Amino acid sequence: MDFRLSPEEETLRRQVEQFVREELIPLEPVFEGAPDIFEGSRWKSRAKLSRDPEVQRYIAVMEGLKRKAEAGDLWHLDVPKAYGGREVSNVAMIAVTEELEKASVPFELGNHVSNILYACKGEQVERFLLPCIRGEKTACFGLTEPGAGSDPSMMAATAAPDGDYFAINGTKMFPTFGDVAGFVQVFARLPGTKGREGVTCFLVDTGHPGYRVVRSIGTIAGSEPCELVFDNCRVPKNQVLGEVGKGWELNQAWLGARRFQVGIRCHGTAQRVLRRVGALLRLDPREHEKFSASLGHFRGEMEALRSITYHGSWKADQGMDARFEAACVKLFGTELLHRVVDFALEVAGPGALRKEHAIARAFRYARPRRIVEGASEIQRHMIQRALFREGIACMEL
Repeated sequence: MDFRLSPEEETLRRQVEQFVREELIPLEPVFEGAPDIFEGSRWKSRAKLSRDPEVQRYIAVMEGLKRKAEAGDLWHLDVPKAYGGREVSNVAMIAVTEELEKASVPFELGNHVSNILYACKGEQVERFLLPCIRGEKTACFGLTEPGAGSDPSMMAATAAPDGDYFAINGTKMFPTFGDVAGFVQVFARLPGTKGREGVTCFLVDTGHPGYRVVRSIGTIAGSEPCELVFDNCRVPKNQVLGEVGKGWELNQAWLGARRFQVGIRCHGTAQRVLRRVGALLRLDPREHEKFSASLGHFRGEMEALRSITYHGSWKADQGMDARFEAACVKLFGTELLHRVVDFALEVAGPGALRKEHAIARAFRYARPRRIVEGASEIQRHMIQRALFREGIACMEL
């Protein structure tokens, strides 16, 4: 197997590397004092609704970066060519994200588009997909439920056929931007089904009758996911995404693609944190000697994370089953980042506990990553299941 980028992809990587070096890294001191709303990469929907002059000032900086990226043909890299993008490979997108993560400025080269939205057909394309690509709408993802946690097969939300409609009833927990998104990708099951059977994905406008935001939930990560209730929310059949009863496959496609990006982002954040730790240790030779072995150990683990992330992305590009690698990346990446940040807090001391400190920000980012989009225990279960599926018993490892 060969993870090397094609000449065209290598040119793209170098362009992004230059963009990061010339445009993003010089802005790092500016964004160290940015409002909490800019923590993480998906700040756009909520920040744009703010009337705070300081928030608007940072948005203006981001818009300037966007114009420069568009001028350099660095926008919508992973969007299919049919919709005006460059349609680069999974491996190339990992390389691009790796370069972007060398800077702490929360800037992405394109608007966030959930990969399952490319299953849109007919009028769904104009109504839901294209507005997301253009940045006119944001979608949220309604999967987790109060009683189901990280096991989507236990979902209780139902979608009962009702003539030309489906009547959706149920509660969804923690969809990010549920209160400001243009629509929600909500998963519900057909009555009388269980497990993976009958799960269907619907595209529901957030102002639709029967859709209600119960509350926004403040988190240590700075994001504000919501609790959503669907009370006899009647959705036309033409707003089913994909096929009726095939929502489980869409859910798995979304999670798989996300987990490789999670891996390389964890790698980038850990790299930035260790860079700060190294700078602190160089000021005190005794402390450097005390912690140097740990630095070397983390560096080796980070290279392992990087390798498995590229490997899994390569398998996805080949059309191979990469679920095992996706689970490994999610588990290893988020657990490693948490240990790196914990180590950094120990080295930096009490000063790093200040809310605005870069390491404290990294902690607020790192801890939730072990839970969202599939908790660590779920990833361990998936890895074990994959091993037995391949005929490898645990005792033989």
